[in-house]
Amino acid sequence: MNQHGEVLGNVNYIEFYRDELTDYYVYSALARVERNQDRKRALEEIASTELRHAKYWELKAKEAGQSVGEFKAPLLKIMFYLVLRILFGLAVVIRLREREEDEAIIRYVNARDFVKDSTLDEIIRDEVVHEDYFIEEATKMSERFSNIRDFIYGMSDGLVEVMAALAGLVPVVTNPLLIAMAGLIVGVAGTISMSIGAYMSVKAQSELMNYRVSKVRTALRILPISTVSDKVLGILKSSGVPEEKARSIAKELSEYKDAVSDMVITRELGYVESTEDATKSAISTGVSYMIGAALVILPFPTIGLISKYAALLASIILMIIATSIAGLFTAVSSNAKIRNAITRNVGLSLLALMITYLVGSLAHALGATVT
Repeated sequence: MNQHGEVLGNVNYIEFYRDELTDYYVYSALARVERNQDRKRALEEIASTELRHAKYWELKAKEAGQSVGEFKAPLLKIMFYLVLRILFGLAVVIRLREREEDEAIIRYVNARDFVKDSTLDEIIRDEVVHEDYFIEEATKMSERFSNIRDFIYGMSDGLVEVMAALAGLVPVVTNPLLIAMAGLIVGVAGTISMSIGAYMSVKAQSELMNYRVSKVRTALRILPISTVSDKVLGILKSSGVPEEKARSIAKELSEYKDAVSDMVITRELGYVESTEDATKSAISTGVSYMIGAALVILPFPTIGLISKYAALLASIILMIIATSIAGLFTAVSSNAKIRNAITRNVGLSLLALMITYLVGSLAHALGATVT
């Protein structure tokens, strides 16, 4: 135990207590704003469990002669999750909470080496159940989350690319309206380019996969039953099914070639039927790109009437906010650390802006020298 009486072995009882109580407040707040009754009940149940965990760690701290002191609800963290919930839906919050539940499980498994208590095993099981719930809900909401993520990424692309162009024009062009018009031209060109690229990419991928699937189905239809049965047998054995049982199943399944086709296609091609539409993808990409472009163009015909540098500053602030949101989605979708993802996104965006601004300044200086 240290001089503050907080740590026993490698277990910080007070830290665990505060973490669990924080989770209780977060889940309670999310439950209060949730309209779906099934999810609301699930969040309330999780909150109740977290409160029970907090009381357990409070008791352990008291047994060790420690005082947990007064704990105030973490308003900033609660507001953070509520804002995410309101702006982007529960899918984003669930993906983010999934990571925190993973970290909690790791901490408790490590603490089990020092806390010889069966109750801790129950707490770990509770956390695993929470993680399972989040994984299940995240799977249900995966399409919606993907749509939001793709929209944010598209907006971020338009915002950063057009912002870089505007920054390069500011040292060269005096009239902010001309800067805005040039930015608009870049934005429209980028929108068309990105939309065509998205359409061609989705279309090509869909056509290629359809060709491969058709090829496999045709081959399976003309193959003898014994060959089809061998293919099924190989799939089942590689999945861990005992050979004797696998042979029995393969023999029965080989008569149902449609079912076998689906099995082989999924296994050999990694194919999962996609609902992505090329036209819809192109429109979504174009709209999100143009919204991002419009965000950084808007200050120039407005604030720019006062000062083009004030407009540039406003555009930079908007870019930082938007790229931070994109960084958040990057972190959530890849289970990376939020701070690192946001710092990387903002840093690279500012670097692109700085380079184009310097290029514009150099071009302006060279032009003045020539004239």
